[in-house]
Formats: sequence, C-alpha cells, structure tokens
Amino acid sequence: MNEVVKYHNDLNTAVMRRWTKEEMNFFFAIIAKVRGKGTSEIVFDLSELKDLVAYAERNNKRFLDIMKSLALKLNSLAYIEQNEETLKIMSIFQEFEIDNKGTYLRILVSQKFEYIINEVLENWQFTSFELAQFAQLKSTYSKTMYRLLKQWRTLGRKTFPKNELFKLLDVPKSMQRPNNFADKVLKHIKQELPVYFEGFKVTPIKSSSRGTPITGYEFSWKAEKTGEWKDFDKLEKNRKKKPVRSETVPENILAAEKEDEERKKKLQEEFFQKAMQLRDQSFEDQAQLFSEARKVDTYRMPNATQFLDTLATLMDFDLKKYWDPILKNAQSEGEENG
Repeated sequence: MNEVVKYHNDLNTAVMRRWTKEEMNFFFAIIAKVRGKGTSEIVFDLSELKDLVAYAERNNKRFLDIMKSLALKLNSLAYIEQNEETLKIMSIFQEFEIDNKGTYLRILVSQKFEYIINEVLENWQFTSFELAQFAQLKSTYSKTMYRLLKQWRTLGRKTFPKNELFKLLDVPKSMQRPNNFADKVLKHIKQELPVYFEGFKVTPIKSSSRGTPITGYEFSWKAEKTGEWKDFDKLEKNRKKKPVRSETVPENILAAEKEDEERKKKLQEEFFQKAMQLRDQSFEDQAQLFSEARKVDTYRMPNATQFLDTLATLMDFDLKKYWDPILKNAQSEGEENG
C-alpha cells in the first residue's frame, strides 16, 4: 500500500537539502507512520520503513550509518512557526532510538511538534503527497522542490522570490549565480518533476531595470483537481498523448480538502464584504486590507489569480500607488544581488 505523507505547511520551512536522499526518504516515511498516534512512545519495525521507501541494499552497516546520521540531523533540525506576533523554533522529536542490529526504531514526538502531523484534518494549511513518488526522486533538490510544490498542487502555479527559493533549497552562494543555479539545481528539477507534475515549467522572473536581473522563479504545471492525484510513474515518456491513471485519495484526505475549499471560500467572501465597507475610506486603510489579503492569497484562495484584482475593484483601490514602491524595492534588491 502506498503511504500518504501529510503534514502542516510549517514543516516546509525546515531546510534539509543537505540531507542525503535516503535520510529524506526515511524521515518522511516516519512522518507518514506517526500521524494519528499522538505523543506516546512509538516503536517501528525498521524492515517496514525499508519497504515503504523501496530500500533494497543489504549492507546493514550502511543502513545503520544512515539512520544514525538521520538521528543526528534530527537533533539539530528545527521547524519554524511564525505569525504576526511571535516566532517559535522547535525541535521535532524528544527521543529517537535505534537498536544496534537495525531491527527497531523507537521515537517520542515532541508535544510542540504534534500539531504538525496530528492536527492536519482540523487545519486547512497542509501539504500531502505520495511517499513512493517522493522516494523515487534521486536529486535532493528535486525532493525538496517536489514537496514544496505539492503544497500548491491544486493551484498549478507558485512563484518564489529568488532569495526565498535559495533559502528553502539551501543553495550555496557558489551556485546562486543564474547560470550555476540553472546548471546545478534547476537542471535536476526540470528532469525529474515533469513525471509527477503534468506540463511542468520553470520561468525566471526578470526585473525591467538595467541588466534585467532575475528576481524570482515561477513554477507552473497542470493543476490537479481536489481529491485526485495523477500518477505518471508507468507512462511511456516518448508518447505524445499520455494516458492518465487517476488514483483514489483516502477518504480522510478528501474530507479535509473539501473542508479546506469551503473555509477559503468563506474567508474570501469576508474579504469582499470588508472591501465594500472600505470603498470610500483612506488609501492607508485600504492598503492594510489588501496586504492582509495578499498573505491569505498565499494559501491557495479559490480563483487566486482574480482574487486580489476583484478585491481592489470592490473598494476602488489605487493599485499603482500600492505596487510602485514595492516593485521599486524589488528592482533595487535585484540590482544589488545581480
């Protein structure tokens, strides 16, 4: 059975690109298996985790080395929970124990971390993907980009400012120049992700200032329908017309996504009502609401490309006055960073 990995979007703030692909595979296999088990002590048969990620190497010493390395990295890994008032940096597991024979794993989930994996059905900001697909990716850059984009799978588009993308992918400075980034990072992403994101494209976003520096990257693909995942594992790459096999999503995931859509529509309507009330108010008041809406739009609002434009129209908002200083700052940053 193919496991579904599901967790709160906050976990995507954890940078783990320098992990090996095996460490990533086992970590997300653990995340998939601990969901719903609370913070009690959990013991796993490690042979089950091996099967989940199709780990076939028989050298037990190497396997133990991987798990020990994972334990050490988990000890230093922290995820970030941030809102307008506070910033929290928290550890993931209180305990992580492996026997010397490599037969079992005992872990204790941190109470602070529990909401990341055990409260996703009540929380509408979650990422979900199929563990088998993730495990098949070879590049750690591809693995990281895969899970980041799965957060937006039903939207079909996500734009990252350049510096934010470098941070999330943990790209060293020596590889941040456009040509190096394209050859060393994007090359692997473009080769591997089209298998799982139909019509996958990466488009550099350039400033109109002198030298047209790249300020960000847009990732686009054919949006998946809520409740449907497309699996391209067995498709023939050279065929012009590819058949698509749709998989049935587990009922709990489907229910959560339906609730997700209903909540976002309700929130969107609340913004529209506020916009009507601010129609004759000051630019500053309108700008505050518009900025709040931009943050909410990050969570895949329905018809996201039209949401902000509609909001501005309802309150007769001066978009040029709002965007000009923001774009000017972005261009200045692009010129400084090359």
